Formats: sequence, C-alpha cells, structure tokens
Amino acid sequence: MSGLIISVLKQFFMPLGFVALLLFLTLFLINNHPKTAIWFVLICLLIVGVFGNPMFSTFFTRSMEWRHMPVVAGTKADAIVVLAQGTLPADTPRQRVEVQDEADRMLYAAMLYQQQAAPLIIISGGETQVASARTLLLELGVPAEAIQVQDKSDNMRDDAALTAPILAVQNVKHILLVTSAIQMDRAYLAFNQLGIEVTPAPADYKASLQDWENLTAWNWRSIVTNLMPTPEAFNQSVAVLWEYMGLTFYRLKAIL
Repeated sequence: MSGLIISVLKQFFMPLGFVALLLFLTLFLINNHPKTAIWFVLICLLIVGVFGNPMFSTFFTRSMEWRHMPVVAGTKADAIVVLAQGTLPADTPRQRVEVQDEADRMLYAAMLYQQQAAPLIIISGGETQVASARTLLLELGVPAEAIQVQDKSDNMRDDAALTAPILAVQNVKHILLVTSAIQMDRAYLAFNQLGIEVTPAPADYKASLQDWENLTAWNWRSIVTNLMPTPEAFNQSVAVLWEYMGLTFYRLKAIL
C-alpha cells in the first residue's frame, strides 16, 4: 500500500504530473479567471522548456552522476553487489535475455569479476529482473558458483536490507556496489547506513564529457537544436530530480 501511495504522489510531484494538473485546472479557470489560467499555461511552458532543454538536462545529470567515477584498476573487495535492472527475460518473441541501457551494470559487474576485483557477485532486485540478470552473467562467463541472488526487493532500501544478511553469512565486510551512476548516491547511502563498507562502482553513465562539449560548442546551426526541448532530455531531467528527492528522503530518514 505504501508503495502505491508513493507512486501516486510521485506522479503529482514530478514535472509532467504537475504540468498535467495545472492544465487540468486551467480548463476550469479559463472562463472565470482567464489571467490565472494564462499564468498556469506559462508555468507549464516554462517547466517543459527548462526540463526538456538538452543543455540543462546534461548539466543536471552531470551534477548527480559525476560524484562517483568508476573504480580504479586493482581495487579489491570481498564481493560485488549489483542492483538488477535493464534486462528483459527470454519470452515470446524474444529468444534470449535482451538488454537495455541499465544492463551496463551487469557488463561492468562481470568485467570486475574477471579482473578478480572480488570472488563473488550478489545480484539484488525483483524476481524477474534477478533471474534474467543471472542468466546474462552466466552468458558473460561468470561461473554459477560465483553468483548469489536476492530477489525479494521492491525498492533500493529493500536491496540493502535483504542483501545485508547474505553478506553477513558470507562474512563479507567490503563490497563493490554496482548500479547506474545516476542512482549511486542513494544506493551508497542505503547500504552504508547498515554499516557495510561500500566502494561505489557506477555504470550506465548518461552524461559524458563529450556530450557536454558537443552541447556547448556554439554555432548558429547548433543553437536551435541545443535549446529546443526534447522528450529524451525531459525524461532524463525528471529521472535526476527523482534521485535528488529520493536522496533527500533517505538522509532525512537517517536523521529522524
């Protein structure tokens, strides 16, 4: 129930939900309060213009992602914990596990294992995601005996809370935590608050240095394309905003 409530509230506090709410109110205000209705429309345009701007989106994403860089070669830990996401199970018409952007986590976890950064990979997440992530790791050459799973999670706090007992049984004190760079701060906090020594190992970066240089390489041809809102930039900005909100919630909960 709490998850449902959070999901509903998320829609209204996120930019797109807020825009939809304002436009809905505009329909009732347009006749009797036209000035207020116009202000609501202008606010909607401003939100879409800012959050959908590729330059703003890239800068906003960098502000979250670049807090952590990939681990230095030679880094060692007792285990690699990877948060499962971005894999699609083999299901008609798919003949095999297919990957989306977030599945870069699995590629990075497999690479770290092959570099002998840790002798064990623990996959954490929901049942379907974990099962397909395990299949992908096996296909990438990670032996079955080096993989353990925790597939009862509904959210990141569950990931930490339900993985911690597995770490204790395995006498794991220090982990390399693999997840998308955009959510590494929140993931780090969730595990670290349980007393687990964490070395961040982010993957799936959305904003690179080259992306930023391309956007700031001003010329008359690029001005329009760099400033015009796009759905991709809007969605990315919303994802970063959600991470900032989630991180704030985690920190407040730790204090209270």
